[in-house]
Amino acid sequence: MAFDEGSHLYEKLDADRIDVVGDIHGCFRELAELLKKLGYEVDEENGLIAGSPEGRTLVFLGDFTDRGPEPVKVLKLAMDAVSSGRARSVRGNHEEKILQKLVKGTTAKEEVMATLSAVKAEGPDFVRSVIDFIDGLPYVILCKNDILIVHGGLKEELQDLDTQDGKLRGRIKRMAIYGDITGRQLPDGRPERLDWAADYKGKKTVIYGHTIVEKVQWRNNTVNIDTGCFRTGILTAVRMPEREFFRNRQA
Repeated sequence: MAFDEGSHLYEKLDADRIDVVGDIHGCFRELAELLKKLGYEVDEENGLIAGSPEGRTLVFLGDFTDRGPEPVKVLKLAMDAVSSGRARSVRGNHEEKILQKLVKGTTAKEEVMATLSAVKAEGPDFVRSVIDFIDGLPYVILCKNDILIVHGGLKEELQDLDTQDGKLRGRIKRMAIYGDITGRQLPDGRPERLDWAADYKGKKTVIYGHTIVEKVQWRNNTVNIDTGCFRTGILTAVRMPEREFFRNRQA
């Protein structure tokens, strides 16, 4: 079982037609609904993707678990889809929390511990497969047509993905999973994040999630598609290059 602290920063995806799915957080039913709307065949009995629209590749933004009711079912679907080549995924902050807890025993919130309890109930082989799956996820996926897929966002100054500067690589990883955090906390305890997309002028199209938005819209060649499924029941995807939004159901 390898653990490399996420040493591979990014992967390239040689695909013209992609479907990017926002933060799922254990909401399996909503995920199945959305996948069907996108034209994917879902094997309801086994909880896996059984078929994909011709020529399309599914991409997940991470945050598969915690908060929602069925984290293990979502994990199993995602892990199978990635291993079979039907899908790719970046690493989210909740994957990072699970990995750090399983490998290093770091402290974790109650929602993460609930997921870990469900994962461990599947047995040691499944625990090892989850570790290997998360450990293999890149922080960024660079697609054709200069499309960047990343969980928390990535401002222009951090888009030199081939850099060998260790400090810069660390900043890229940090923003990729946590967003543009300042290190300060808001009164409610959440980390303060800057609205980096408001002033974005980069040539690359950035698709991300992590921070819940009420309205999904393009902003300066970026789009946040996290619609807080665990809270709203709405899971969102964006189809590229069409720039078309899909939801499992209407608000």
